[in-house]
Amino acid sequence: MSALAITAGALALVVGAPAQGTKTAWSVELQSSINPATAQWITSALGDAAEEDVELVIIRLDTPGGLDESMREMIREIIAAPMPVVVYVSPDGARAASAGLFITEAADVATMAPQTNIGSASPVSVTGDDVGEVLGRKIENDAAAYARALAKAHGRNAELAELMVTEAENVTATEALDAGLVDLIATGEDDLLAQLDGFEVQGPKAQTLDTEGIAIEARDMPLQYDLLDVIVNPTVAYLLLLVGLVGIAIEIFSPGLIVPGALGTVCFLLGAYGSSQLPVTLAGVALLVVGVAMIIAEAHIAAGGVLGAAGVVAVAVSGLLLYDTESEAFGISAPVAIAAGLFAGGLLAFAAKKVIEARRNPVRTGWEELIGAAGEVRQGLGPVGQVFVEGALWRAEPVDGIEQLPAGARVRVESVDGLTLRVRPVEQEGAS
Repeated sequence: MSALAITAGALALVVGAPAQGTKTAWSVELQSSINPATAQWITSALGDAAEEDVELVIIRLDTPGGLDESMREMIREIIAAPMPVVVYVSPDGARAASAGLFITEAADVATMAPQTNIGSASPVSVTGDDVGEVLGRKIENDAAAYARALAKAHGRNAELAELMVTEAENVTATEALDAGLVDLIATGEDDLLAQLDGFEVQGPKAQTLDTEGIAIEARDMPLQYDLLDVIVNPTVAYLLLLVGLVGIAIEIFSPGLIVPGALGTVCFLLGAYGSSQLPVTLAGVALLVVGVAMIIAEAHIAAGGVLGAAGVVAVAVSGLLLYDTESEAFGISAPVAIAAGLFAGGLLAFAAKKVIEARRNPVRTGWEELIGAAGEVRQGLGPVGQVFVEGALWRAEPVDGIEQLPAGARVRVESVDGLTLRVRPVEQEGAS
């Protein structure tokens, strides 16, 4: 038995030996907008790759663009990574638009699949339009200089990179390669590794790559970052805030319902967290708060609907101005924001109005509610028995002039004497 164990252990060592010496390249997924979630994912992936002494990291890029701050965070991590980082715009049909241009140019090796494109990196305003004259020139000049610096540092076409910011230029993979904006075109990752073998990297990590026999290990974005990617989406964050505010308001107006309050609190906290990761504008926050306050005020003072209508409009417009992402690819959906704002504001106004009306109605409690209530004799009244009224059994006796009533007779309460109901048969009501 011991000899068998020794033999098995030796075989395991022999089998495992080649694996330990195999060079590895990580293929990291980045196929989403550039936002806080994807920035954290790239930071985490590059950090893990450094700890594992990975030879090379390939970032599979397909993005419409995103937040400037998240883009710069990714670029800082790519530049600081100890191993060469290859950005591969893939698969066919993918794009490196807007922020994707900067990330591609920050790579030690910039590569693209044949049927891909890159460019269109002009900054836009919170509404998706061109930025204003003075501020717009400042932002554009900053972005243009950044693109030019990244391309020039890696020996690429700095002029074309700048035009993609100032003139929103966009080129195909072949055009980008011919113009010197990217280094290689590869049909797949195996083809990419074959072309990278012996490639001379320019820039801060200048070296000659040796990719012969290197193994590719795919690293897709984990579930936690997928969920965060959803929460930090401006449209989703705004909807979560609205649902949260409506749920909490309903719970405040009508305590004890539990479900609206609990659901509203969870949604509001998720929306607040997502919003905290985004550039929030003061105007958007003010409109949201004022809109909700107007709707609540309308329910209390009954201003003829003016305050309520203004509040609903303010809530809807707040969605358009709440986040200043400077990106068409990572902005809030205007139709969704308006529709959700109108619906949530209207629902909040309706709920607040109904609750306030209910509170202003006369209070009706106690035995007075039983007067006039109909019921059924359950135990014959001869003269004392039991009747079933308003969901409960009551001690009862017939009114004067009636000696007894059989079980099953329909009666109506005439008066209450302590805990005893005085009832009259329903068929005698007309005669009475």
